[in-house]
Amino acid sequence: MTHQNFSTKIVNSIMRYATNKYLTLKPSSLTQLPPPNSTKAKEKSYLLYIHIPFCMTLCTYCSFNRFLFQEDKAKAYFELLRKEMLMVKDLGYDFNAIYVGGGTTSIMPKELCETLDLAKSLFGIKEVSCESDPNHLHLEELEIFRGRIDRLSVGVQSFDDGILRKVGRYEKFGSGKEVIKKLQKAIGVLPILNVDLIFNFPNQTKEMLAKDLEIIKELKPEQVTLYPLMSSPSVKSILKRSIGEVSLKNEAQLYWQILETLKEDFSPLSSWAFSHKGSAIFDEYVVNNDEYVGIGSGSFSFLNGTLYVNTFSLKEYAHKINSGNMGVARERKYSKKAQLQYRLMVELFGGKASAKDFKQKYNANLEWDLFKELAFLKLTGNIYKKDGDYYPTTQGKYLFLSMMKEFYIGMDRVREESRAMLKEEDM
Repeated sequence: MTHQNFSTKIVNSIMRYATNKYLTLKPSSLTQLPPPNSTKAKEKSYLLYIHIPFCMTLCTYCSFNRFLFQEDKAKAYFELLRKEMLMVKDLGYDFNAIYVGGGTTSIMPKELCETLDLAKSLFGIKEVSCESDPNHLHLEELEIFRGRIDRLSVGVQSFDDGILRKVGRYEKFGSGKEVIKKLQKAIGVLPILNVDLIFNFPNQTKEMLAKDLEIIKELKPEQVTLYPLMSSPSVKSILKRSIGEVSLKNEAQLYWQILETLKEDFSPLSSWAFSHKGSAIFDEYVVNNDEYVGIGSGSFSFLNGTLYVNTFSLKEYAHKINSGNMGVARERKYSKKAQLQYRLMVELFGGKASAKDFKQKYNANLEWDLFKELAFLKLTGNIYKKDGDYYPTTQGKYLFLSMMKEFYIGMDRVREESRAMLKEEDM
């Protein structure tokens, strides 16, 4: 597999069409999220997503909801987060896992700890994942998180100084060697440290990627995630002007290199996440959680076939929460067919689509309800069947990585639309 095959190009085109069609949201009239389905509430736990939208500096290519850090505003925001969390509890939800994203999630460690402690007192939390960056790997800070955070995911992107300079990370986080030293001290402090890398930067060669992968093999973090460079159309134009144009042919070649290089030391958790052999396994939350609740400005929820998006305005978010309402601002309802297609993509991205799971979780006959989709994937050599379940071939792993990339690009467009609505006073 040294190139984008024909089926990948077809599916990518379909995904771009689908995300343009289905990721168009309308204003929501709701003042709070709907309560859990009464038939599901006792037998199911949901994922709780918490969004922290503050950074010391803002990266031009980032479309997530984020604002320049101001201590007084950030402290007030954490108080609002905890109020919204209590509203979620009153609705009747329980959660077995938390994912904290940003922004810079650990920008106020004590506030984050207070928020996580409240969540653990309210819900049956078993796992907590949190994003971070190389500037927040100080041992004293990590010690605060011991017993609170199970998986810390550190955005490194690359160890190559040339790439780091082009994307503005060298000045912000230091050289590749400096980041390596920080990671060496951090690995082992918390149960799982995940290193996020990006591949297929413009002009990135196989040799440059090989050095990044060799460093990962030497560091031996519990997990590593390798994302293809992805960006919405507006961000793509910024990247093209600043660092060059992305090559999809190069993307496929580099992905094959990743699979070959890591196969001896790491086991795949999904098309782009790998666990170091012998380490604790912490699967992809998007694969394991078909429904989730998001709190905070700019967070997303998916419940009962409907996508909900919280307001991106800090001012409006504060007004909603202080008025006794939740942050939900926009929504989109999906048909059962669309939901099943999404779950097929996500579960094959995660390594297996089980007919039994589709029956139990979604009351669907996988082979009947998604006959055309499975037939196409089988005929094009992207999946195979074993003991009633479907698995991606090596070629298929790249196809599902490409599909998830297109999905996340579509979600980035939703974020851009939400941020475009903001006025100066909203920030």
